[in-house]
Amino acid sequence: MTEPSELLIRPELYLRDGNIIRTYADAIGYARAHEARPGVDARDEVLHGLERAETAAERRAAAHAFLAWLEALDLLLAPPEAAKRQ
Repeated sequence: MTEPSELLIRPELYLRDGNIIRTYADAIGYARAHEARPGVDARDEVLHGLERAETAAERRAAAHAFLAWLEALDLLLAPPEAAKRQ
């Protein structure tokens, strides 16, 4: 099994709180540290999907769920390269 720190997330995800998600390990750590808000978000399901993903397809689905969760909570920023173009 591949180590989460070796599984890269491309493009990197820039978050409003200054965090940058570059690997699955970053995503798992961020989801773990993010305070769960009962009834508001699906943090536990996203976290479990990331932690349990074994195949490439499962990892891809887990990464998409993580991205959707970040978007739903309005935690994403545009990458610095995109911000410079505006």
